[in-house]
Amino acid sequence: MRRIGSNIRKKNSEERSHRVTQNIIEYSTEEAPKNDYPRRIVSPPTPSQCCTDKNRVSVGSVREVEGFKFCYRVCQECGHAVKYFFPAIESTSVAVKKYRESQRYLQQ
Repeated sequence: MRRIGSNIRKKNSEERSHRVTQNIIEYSTEEAPKNDYPRRIVSPPTPSQCCTDKNRVSVGSVREVEGFKFCYRVCQECGHAVKYFFPAIESTSVAVKKYRESQRYLQQ
C-alpha cells in the first residue's frame, strides 16, 4: 500500500536556484490597464513621464525567491506596472552569494 503523497519529491536547493519566477504582468496596447492581483496585471508596454517612485504603489505583499525580495509596483496615473526587486543588503542565501561572486568583476 502506498502512502498518500509519497510521489511528491522534495526539491533540493540546486533545483530551486534554476527555476524561473512567474511574472504576472502582461504588457498590452489593446487592453486597458487592470490590476487583478494575484492572478495578473495588465499594463501599458512603456512607462510615461508620470511613472516616478512617488506615483508607484506596491501591490500585494513582498515575496522572496532564493534570497531575492521583490514586489509588484503600479503607477497610479497610467497603470504601468513593474516587478521591483529590493536591493540585497545582507543575506545567507547561497543563490545570492553565487550571484554576487559572479558579478564581482563588474564592480571593479
